[in-house]
Amino acid sequence: RYVLEEKRKNLINTQQKKILDEIVAKLNDIDPSFYYLSTIELSAEIKKYLKEPGSVTQDKYQLMKGLSRQDIQILLSFHDQ
Repeated sequence: RYVLEEKRKNLINTQQKKILDEIVAKLNDIDPSFYYLSTIELSAEIKKYLKEPGSVTQDKYQLMKGLSRQDIQILLSFHDQ
């Protein structure tokens, strides 16, 4: 049971990371200097973006809505292997 729960958490984290990467790419297209923000500033901008109606699909919003700015910072710090 513990193994299944860990796999589920890992899947959710992977999905959240993918969504964050998409959002960062969109925001960077709008303003290329966005890429150079600190993760603290970046997470605040992402939270603001997620609150905008229509910014992401309802499914993506449901995956992201419970993340705090600190959670987003942590996910942003993970690098794809």
